[in-house]
Amino acid sequence: MSDDAAKLGKQIAELRKRIAELEAQLAPKELFKPREPWRKIDWTEGMKMPASAAQEMARVVPDVKGAQTAEQVQSSWARSRIGGPGGFGPPDGNWDKPQAQPKSEPKPAQDNRSPQMRIFDAMVDYWAGGPNDASKLRSR
Repeated sequence: MSDDAAKLGKQIAELRKRIAELEAQLAPKELFKPREPWRKIDWTEGMKMPASAAQEMARVVPDVKGAQTAEQVQSSWARSRIGGPGGFGPPDGNWDKPQAQPKSEPKPAQDNRSPQMRIFDAMVDYWAGGPNDASKLRSR
């Protein structure tokens, strides 16, 4: 009996050692840290151009806007003005009088399926009993 207990204790010690080795392998490794802080890449760094090329570029794209016409002034005013109140409250401004709500009948759902899909759905209804009917399904 003591030999069995010794073997069992030895096996437990070996298993504990193996578990410790496996846990050491699973331990989180050190997180990646960059060597230096990231800096944005400037693709134009170190580029040079002769003054004549810069002057030609400036000549192509003018800096000054031309004089505006009366139509441009009117359209800019119309685009930037703040609109008046609208679409909120009763049209006559009387908040105390209850407004009559129009009665509307609920519309039946429209069937937008194609003829082929209607035929297929009819076959499914016949053979399987429809989408929510489980009475024709076999139990095993």
